[in-house]
Amino acid sequence: MKIASSRTKQLPKDTVDKAAQKAAIDIGLVLGTMLILKYALLSVETLWTYAGPISLLSALAVASWRLRKSGESWVDLGLKRLPSWRKTLVWTFVALVLTTAAGILLESVISSALGDVAAQAAPSKSGRFAGLPGNTAAFIYWLAVAWIIGGFTEEMLFRGLLITRFETLFSRIPFGLVVAIIMPAVLFGQQHYYYQGIGGAFATGGVALVSGILYVVFQRNLWPLSLSHGLANTVGLTLIYTGLQPAT
Repeated sequence: MKIASSRTKQLPKDTVDKAAQKAAIDIGLVLGTMLILKYALLSVETLWTYAGPISLLSALAVASWRLRKSGESWVDLGLKRLPSWRKTLVWTFVALVLTTAAGILLESVISSALGDVAAQAAPSKSGRFAGLPGNTAAFIYWLAVAWIIGGFTEEMLFRGLLITRFETLFSRIPFGLVVAIIMPAVLFGQQHYYYQGIGGAFATGGVALVSGILYVVFQRNLWPLSLSHGLANTVGLTLIYTGLQPAT
């Protein structure tokens, strides 16, 4: 199902429609797995902190299965050979700076703009990192989660798979690629609301929007985004572990 929106007009309508139908099935199965598992686990008090990792890894398994059925692999969606270490490092630095700036700016703007509303719209869960400060075992665990789930799984799903599938689904409408970048960003922000609140949801959604744009700019290469995502998470966890940032 390797159909880019720019080539849609050159393909028969039936071919485009079948590709769009297949993309819709992929999106439905992946998001369905992610959301059903996540909200089921969030309702269990002893398991809610694992809801994100378990649901995302399960969605990744479903996505990998769908890719195999389509004759594709994650290499096709962005885990391709690095063009060069120098270029990858430059792209990673650019992604880290832009996404970090977007997150900080948006969270600040939303908090200032909404004021008491933002404070009242508290996250439904809190204390996810309560046991992290000064706890080396917890720090190592969360670092692994930061890289496996944040650095790779989220980038593979929200950038590589969902942008590609939404692009195919909306290939017949104007600005289909723009919509394909926005949709996963909105979903990404919403998925962080339960423990980060409305400010965190907007911040992570903004980060996802910038990441989606960079995914296209970086010629659909996921490595810079995965590396910058993992590094950003590592910095955040380190600040909490050392007590320089309050645990939430």
